[in-house]
Amino acid sequence: MDQYSEAEVREALEPYHRRIRAIIKGGLDEWLSVAECRSSKGFAPPLYQRTVSNYIFDAVARNARTVFGEDPSVRVLDEAQTVKFCFSNVVIGRFKKGDDDHLGQNIRTQAVLDFICVEPNLPGLPPEAAKVEFTWSLDELGVMLDSVTVVARDGDHILWSYEISDAEESGGAVVLFPTPPDEPDDEEPLVRPKIAPRRDIEGE
Repeated sequence: MDQYSEAEVREALEPYHRRIRAIIKGGLDEWLSVAECRSSKGFAPPLYQRTVSNYIFDAVARNARTVFGEDPSVRVLDEAQTVKFCFSNVVIGRFKKGDDDHLGQNIRTQAVLDFICVEPNLPGLPPEAAKVEFTWSLDELGVMLDSVTVVARDGDHILWSYEISDAEESGGAVVLFPTPPDEPDDEEPLVRPKIAPRRDIEGE
């Protein structure tokens, strides 16, 4: 099956990069707020790491449905255990927590195999569209977003991948702060120092 190339996929997704990264960061921020609230009430942290991963994934999926649901160029496809997004009929993507190789972590159901393997077409979606995962990894403490990667795969083999940098999270804009204008020399200062009147001192 012919699919769009990496260059074509990157070009198609570029208008969405900032939102993709912000969606994932928003999911992490939501979990950190929940964890802080739990701690403040004396609740123990979750016993299993998968609980944290599941919460972040749920928050990411909710954020993505909200953000892309308002974009007419994106089709949102809700399924029982996941949600997929079709971008301009060129890319079909889904969000997943990445492993050490930036591959999404999956339970091998038939639906998962249909997505992560190149050959099967997904019903109702363009057969030439590239299937990719938007994967994320966190720092060692699990409190900061380490990377967001776009990954095309065939089973456990990476066909190609590229990272969405944190500069794109804010659009890469540089904020310049205004500097105060120089005070004109021919104008009197706004504040004059107050000088006490001289008093003659006896003996001077």
